[in-house]
Amino acid sequence: MTQELRERKLRQEIHALRVKKLGWPLDGFKYILSGLGYGDSLRVLPEAKLLEIKSLLLNYRKHGRPQCYTYDKQGRYMFALMKQTGWTDSDLRSFMIKHFRKSHWNLLSKSERRAVIAMLQSYINRQSKTENNTNSNINNESKEDSNDQA
Repeated sequence: MTQELRERKLRQEIHALRVKKLGWPLDGFKYILSGLGYGDSLRVLPEAKLLEIKSLLLNYRKHGRPQCYTYDKQGRYMFALMKQTGWTDSDLRSFMIKHFRKSHWNLLSKSERRAVIAMLQSYINRQSKTENNTNSNINNESKEDSNDQA
């Protein structure tokens, strides 16, 4: 097989990986290629660079699982509490770094994990109390308004 045919086959394999394995659109792929320093066209690249790109795509692991599955069972409970409070993952990481000097849930000890869950639960309880107070204040105001009109 000549070098030109090998390069053509490599380009086809790279595009097949792009579509079938990764699901990337052509524009996004070109953007990534240029960001990696390969330019935005596979046709101008030599065989060695094409092999390098193919190797990168084969070794790339697309992380399609939801974020909560990066945690253990207790971590998934914490994740549900975190979403209930309206926190983002970066909010939680900031909290853990500030209070425990650890950047991920899996690095926390059992007592630290319990402390994070307790903090989130207390935060949820405070939110529900303020919502209840707000709702009761609205109900009281509407009753007063109806009494004033009568």
